[in-house]
Amino acid sequence: MSITFVLGFRALFANEMGLALTLLVASVVFAVSQRLQVRVPTKEARTTSISLLISCLMILTLLLIITGGKDNTGPLWIYLVPPVTMFFAGFVRGLLALIAYTVVCALIMFTYNDMLLLTQYSYAFKTRLLYSFLTVSFLSAFYEFSRQKSYDTALYLKEQFERQAKHDHLTQLLNRRGGQEYLEHEYARFLRNKQPFAIAIADIDRFKNINDTLGHEHGDEVLRQISKAFLSKLRSEDILARWGGEEFLFILVGANEENAVKALEKIRNCLNTNPLVINGEKLEVTSSFGVCEVNQGMTLSHAVKQADKALYHAKDTGRNKVCSASSLT
Repeated sequence: MSITFVLGFRALFANEMGLALTLLVASVVFAVSQRLQVRVPTKEARTTSISLLISCLMILTLLLIITGGKDNTGPLWIYLVPPVTMFFAGFVRGLLALIAYTVVCALIMFTYNDMLLLTQYSYAFKTRLLYSFLTVSFLSAFYEFSRQKSYDTALYLKEQFERQAKHDHLTQLLNRRGGQEYLEHEYARFLRNKQPFAIAIADIDRFKNINDTLGHEHGDEVLRQISKAFLSKLRSEDILARWGGEEFLFILVGANEENAVKALEKIRNCLNTNPLVINGEKLEVTSSFGVCEVNQGMTLSHAVKQADKALYHAKDTGRNKVCSASSLT
């Protein structure tokens, strides 16, 4: 935008009206493209902005080839096209655009008797211009391809690291860190919309005995199967995380305490009626649950403590039951 603006005024003062008008119009188009991309942050606006930018640049350079520009130096500006096109359009669309542009350039420069040109170039100049342009286009395409591959690799690794940081490798559930983030997110939404939600902490009953009897390897398999059983009975909007050891955290979105208790009772009954199969043998495993509805004025840490207190009450009074925080008061 700045270059075409300055050169446009220079041509205007030199009384080269055609060139000045072309450059100033291009400067305006570049300015519109820039404003569109900055002020309208949508995918459609970005696509329009990029299309406007590249089309204007290509048309401008083609006009400079046809007219010759200042002292027949206009064709030298075509070397701007490959890097700009690749940078903004990406590898695939940029490559297609450059192929089409190269074909048009060749047709303009090598038409019989130069009938499409308003100036004269030697055959050697035209061939070397085209060959050097193809070289720059190849290097720009190679660079953009490498850049995109590196970006995709970095993005993939970033996603994997984030997943590892927030997910439990054994059960593939959210770990405590990931569960805490979802808790804070849901609590923030509760403060905005006043939509109730409940949290629950579950603990596998007598899990230490399972580890001591079957070994830690089979104990890990129990955790995996228990997590699948819990997930199978939850709604898609609910969240399940491994809270630590044999404890699991439930975030029941939009549920009050009564609804949460009913949902957890279904999970508890499912465990009671469907023994796990560990190493080819059936194993009856039960779980205790503590539930707390997040109320107005209740902090998140207090709600977690209340759910934990209800869980310990469930374990202290016989295990294999669902206990609500309100029942303790």
